[in-house]
Amino acid sequence: MKKYSVLLLNPPGGNLYIRDYFCSKVSQADYIHHPVDLMVLSGIIAAEHEVSVIDAIAGNISVQETLRRIVSARPDVIVSLAGAVSIEEDTLFLQKVKEALPQVRIVCIGDVFGGNTASFLRENAFADAVLFNFSTDDILRYISGDRKNIRNMALRAAGGGITITPRETARDSFEIPVPKHELFAEKGYRYPFVRRKKFATILTEYGCPFPCSFCIIGTLGHRVRTPGNVIKELRHVRSLGIRELLFMTQTFGAARNEAQELCRLMIEEKFNFGWTCFSRVDVATPELMALMKQAGCHTIIFGIESGSDKILASYRKGYTSERITATLKSAAGLGIETVGTFILGLPDESPETMESTIELLKNSKLDFASFNVAVPRENTPLRGEAIKLGLIDEGFEHMDQSGNSIAMPTKSLSREEILGFRRRAVRMFYFRPAYIFRQLKKIRSLYDAARLTRQAANLIRRTWKE
Repeated sequence: MKKYSVLLLNPPGGNLYIRDYFCSKVSQADYIHHPVDLMVLSGIIAAEHEVSVIDAIAGNISVQETLRRIVSARPDVIVSLAGAVSIEEDTLFLQKVKEALPQVRIVCIGDVFGGNTASFLRENAFADAVLFNFSTDDILRYISGDRKNIRNMALRAAGGGITITPRETARDSFEIPVPKHELFAEKGYRYPFVRRKKFATILTEYGCPFPCSFCIIGTLGHRVRTPGNVIKELRHVRSLGIRELLFMTQTFGAARNEAQELCRLMIEEKFNFGWTCFSRVDVATPELMALMKQAGCHTIIFGIESGSDKILASYRKGYTSERITATLKSAAGLGIETVGTFILGLPDESPETMESTIELLKNSKLDFASFNVAVPRENTPLRGEAIKLGLIDEGFEHMDQSGNSIAMPTKSLSREEILGFRRRAVRMFYFRPAYIFRQLKKIRSLYDAARLTRQAANLIRRTWKE
């Protein structure tokens, strides 16, 4: 079998773009983690071909230098991220790559391809294919030319026609070859809640079983890696001298049995990793969190979204503000720090629901909060609702949830009012003297001090810039 040279690419951009896991945005606080889709693909592709990585965002590499490096490498295939937040820059850059290397095959992956992928391929001759699922080995069949058995891709035929294969939304267990973490080392990755400079990004589940109406991940199905397969990856990570993990699993613990088994195996292996993960307040029970803590978990990021029970019910969160408060209290009692992510400006948002969120922020045990704005991503119920209400038109494409701009008004609030509330929430939460004092008391190392200083500087810059 012929071996091909495959380049995994996070293209350059004019902002600190996060393009990852079918979502894209501008980084809110100068952070950038390893793109988990490219990380997973690195192991799958390396099983049969040569793999290299260029992350121009994390490495702060210019357009000219990135292009020079690609031309010098002369890959046979490029698998490139592309984001709705940066699509104009992405397409312009990839066109330059194709002009410089006409024979290279370019495969794109990202949130911009949730809608009419065939139109994108017809309008952008540089793109040879689009990949819809990075947890399968379809990319291997594409690279080798076995188009007959490909799923989860859109393909450009030799004659110019477009073929879109079925998108699988399986609910099953799976295994992957160990990702090539060493290819991503020393590229400038940083994340506000990890406690060491060097860390690894790990995926234990693909997709999500919950139906939150604003989220694309719930439309992907739900596949769970076997705990033993994850442990093989963690052994490799440890051999590289890495002691800190970021689990990019959408909801750690959604597959409860597997999550518990993984924690038990991590304890038995005596990895002594510190780690951060994402979860839900109705999934992370006190019993599960206690086991996670024993396995090294120090921070959980919860998708809280709102302090209003009305909003939580309208957008299918499946829990109440009372459950949020109870879970945060349990985590604090176990010594686990918590981060709450919020979505402001969903169509039913009103001054009253926003005040409920402010009250939750004031009274909760949260250590950190991230304030995003609603974006009507392709293939989500939220997008259909927003179009039906006339909040956006059908061709709307700008998907930056970071708050740099507001995608749409609500039924009763203007974009300016949403932005004003976001500014107020950030100031109220982060610039309370008691909160600042509490964070200063937690500093354990020079890295902690530098991490908190960087976060504070970016919060100040962004909050007063808005």
